[in-house]
Amino acid sequence: MKERLKIDEHAHIILVPLSETAQERMNQYDIYDNGEVANCFKSMVFGIETEEYMEIRLFNLINAKLDILINIYEEEVIENKDVEVVLDFTRRLVETSDDTRFVEFATEFIELLETAIECKTDVGFYF
Repeated sequence: MKERLKIDEHAHIILVPLSETAQERMNQYDIYDNGEVANCFKSMVFGIETEEYMEIRLFNLINAKLDILINIYEEEVIENKDVEVVLDFTRRLVETSDDTRFVEFATEFIELLETAIECKTDVGFYF
């Protein structure tokens, strides 16, 4: 699943800041160092095909649960206070799915959520 894309205007990125300073950087949209996602973030980078695939399988469920709007038209953040809720239902979705592509993506996403809980930071979506 790990699509390795060059960071450009077509990249879709999910970020978790690894520190309070990184959280501040993310809040200011300062996420790059020399054209790559800065080392102060744990990230997933993927293309439009994966975003479209995951939109109906995961992102729309998160949107409904948290009353947010993860989509290709704007950036969005899952606040740290809501990460545990997303983690719990994403785990349940993985446990009940036989869709290998979904499970691989969601498993990597779960790792980001666990990092956000550990670091007490938000999860940013930059599509």
